[in-house]
Amino acid sequence: MLPRRDPNSHKGQNGRVLIIGGSIDYSGAPILAGLGALHSGCDLVYLLVPECNFDVSRSFYPDFIVRKYPGNYVNTRTIDAAAELLNKVDCVLLGPGVTEDPESLRIMTRIVQKTPCHIVLDAEAIPVIAQLGLISGSTMTEHPHRYTITPNLAEMDEIIEAALPENPEEQAKMVEDFAKKWGITILLKRPHDVIAAPEKPTCINNTGNAGMTVGGSGDVLSGLVASLIAQKLMPYEACQCAAYMLGSAGDELLKQKSYNYTATDLAQELPYAAKNI
Repeated sequence: MLPRRDPNSHKGQNGRVLIIGGSIDYSGAPILAGLGALHSGCDLVYLLVPECNFDVSRSFYPDFIVRKYPGNYVNTRTIDAAAELLNKVDCVLLGPGVTEDPESLRIMTRIVQKTPCHIVLDAEAIPVIAQLGLISGSTMTEHPHRYTITPNLAEMDEIIEAALPENPEEQAKMVEDFAKKWGITILLKRPHDVIAAPEKPTCINNTGNAGMTVGGSGDVLSGLVASLIAQKLMPYEACQCAAYMLGSAGDELLKQKSYNYTATDLAQELPYAAKNI
């Protein structure tokens, strides 16, 4: 399922991703998501961050194209800054590093409504699906396969407004039911990830290990998913490949470092995981 690259392609044809995130509290999350996107073959990665994150984001990695807007959190100025970028990219990742706030949720909902391409929602952007009224199923026919969410267990509990059952098989069945009901693709992050989408068989990923509980690994995964979607995989296949690849990277790092590796290590191991595959 991994993308096959045309040897005659040029810059931008192998995926352009826009990552909107960050805050005064979490400057690293969009950077880690960007590393996940870059190290999985995406041509161009744009970071749109608040002004307080601009200098660190721009200086951390020269490969990023970094844009800013005034403020320390997502706000109305974010919409204006995003407008000029939304039509330039193949996939938008929204949410890494955004803090929980009703105003931020309202702004992110407006950004999603203005986005013409595939969208991956992570972290505090995940509740946007409820704001969009996806539970009604209306978006299923209007924008099939457009939305992907990458929640952890706690975030999944929040959006379904109930606790997931402890039994892994029952968890997977509940995720499958909600994916069908909402018309979206779901990658549930847990020790054995669940990938579910409408009219598709639910998959369980078995790569990975307990070292991947390190902070930021979920940001890398969401960037990886967005990158593969930008490279023309459908979200269901992108989530399968991303979960497997990141887990494979973690398993190799376990051999090298035991459990003492970081989210940055995971991102930088991705090219080798892809090469081994």
